Amino acid sequence: MTDTRSIDINSIVLQQPPFRFVHRLDSFSQEESVVSFTPGEGNLLMEEGCLSAAGVIEHMAQANAARMGYYCVYILKAPVDIGYIGQVKDFTLHRLPRAGERLTTTVTLKYEVFKVSLCDVVVRSGEEVLARATLKTAIK
Repeated sequence: MTDTRSIDINSIVLQQPPFRFVHRLDSFSQEESVVSFTPGEGNLLMEEGCLSAAGVIEHMAQANAARMGYYCVYILKAPVDIGYIGQVKDFTLHRLPRAGERLTTTVTLKYEVFKVSLCDVVVRSGEEVLARATLKTAIK
C-alpha cells in the first residue's frame, strides 16, 4: 500500500491554489480517510484571519475529494473524476479555523451507490472539534 503522506496532492485533487483546501492525505481506507490542511492568508474564503464557514464546507468537500481521488488513482488505476457536492446536511460549526491552525479532517464513508456517496466529515484542531457535517457527493 502506498504511503499516502508522500503523495503529491496535485495527483489526487483537481482544485488548485488559491482554491485548494487540503494539503495532504494522511491516511486512506475504504471506510475512513484523514486529510490535513493549514489555512493561510493566501487562501480564498479567508475573512478577518479565519477560514469562513463556506471555506470550512469547501475544505470538507475537498477532504472527500482527496479520498475519492486516491481511490481512483491508486486503487482503480484511473484518472481522477470530477465530483460535485449534492447536499450538505447537519452542518455544525463550533468555531472558525484561524490562519496557521493545522486542521485534521476525518471522512467516514457511510455508503456509496453507483457514483453517489454519503460521508460524515469531522474537522478538528488538535482534539477540538471545529465542525461536522454529512456530505452527499456525486462523481461526473
